[in-house]
Amino acid sequence: MAGTELLTWSNLQSLLIFFGPVILRRGVAAYRYLNASITSRPPPRPVPWGAERALNFLFIAICLYLFLSFPFQPYAPERNILNLTKSHLSTSTELLFNRLARVRPDEILTVADEDLKEHLTSVSARKIYLAYGPDTVSNCEFCSTNSLYSYLVFYLPFHVVLPHLIHTMVLLISTSEPLTGPECSRWRGKFTLAGLVLCAVDILLVFTQDALNGPSALEKAGKSGPVGYGFYYISTLARPFIFGVVDMICAGIIYLSSTNRFFFAQPSSVEQLDQGMTAAQKMLQGAKAKFHAANVYRNTVVRDKSLKQRDDLYWQTMAVLEDRTRTGGTNAGTSSGSSTDSDHSVMNNIWEEPEVVQAMSRTLAGHGGVDLAQLGMNAQQFVRDATEGL
Repeated sequence: MAGTELLTWSNLQSLLIFFGPVILRRGVAAYRYLNASITSRPPPRPVPWGAERALNFLFIAICLYLFLSFPFQPYAPERNILNLTKSHLSTSTELLFNRLARVRPDEILTVADEDLKEHLTSVSARKIYLAYGPDTVSNCEFCSTNSLYSYLVFYLPFHVVLPHLIHTMVLLISTSEPLTGPECSRWRGKFTLAGLVLCAVDILLVFTQDALNGPSALEKAGKSGPVGYGFYYISTLARPFIFGVVDMICAGIIYLSSTNRFFFAQPSSVEQLDQGMTAAQKMLQGAKAKFHAANVYRNTVVRDKSLKQRDDLYWQTMAVLEDRTRTGGTNAGTSSGSSTDSDHSVMNNIWEEPEVVQAMSRTLAGHGGVDLAQLGMNAQQFVRDATEGL
């Protein structure tokens, strides 16, 4: 086939000569990037919530892929009948299916076996069966052994491309910023490219299967050994295993980068601005809480007679100490004291109202619909937050 002719040593040498300088420059740049990442990385941190969600999702995908790669799992492809019966490619059809009947339950061929019996009448058909599986041979209505591409058109979309699309979708979900955060979304393009490259390599391997070449002289003479597992069986089990390995690598990269152990990226100017705005908002909220707490303290002092007297005495003393030369300081303090006494008399009159006294009595007795225990805990938490750092 044309695919085999392309993979020659001379062609590979030409590709290396053409792409060698580019690969070398990329390698040097990657080394410098890794060196800078190691020397300038910040201290390690715990796994962020978004990266943890991505790692959990990838762990589930890895377990599923590894399960699908086991040959004894219920969804594994069945071994080809030539290998199952230890037959040759040139074994006659009747003899082949007589041997197959002996390994079937009750020595009866299944409907799928009868369908295969109608199609596996030539060596070319059996080679296509080994390369592309029983579904392609039995269900492809437009395929012909004279054209391998007709089988490829039937085989590639659902047996090769679809599994890779599902795997790429897994990588896209694990790097979605709304689901896994910015720590994982930075790898979205690279992981997607890796999935597409893996798909291209798989398609190339399928194209290199030269299934329609005529049988060798040993096969014609019936002297070749028994048929092996075949490309279809091996690739169907190896494909999910490779998916699992790739997902392991992606999970390791996400873990190392999200915890700042490796692949650390400096935050962009927009991210730095967002971080600064967030810090400023937190500072403003803290200042607002402090002002609110100071207002609560002031109201508490004003409404308590003993605290108000001590507060007035403190400020009167401070006024005398700071301004001994002012003759009006004492009068000002006296007038201030008289005004506060009048305010206290008004407040005392309010607290002595019968309705207020009854409401307070019901509340303290637990009949006012107020959870006093929770109220006390909230008050203690408020005081701790307000006096933090004092």
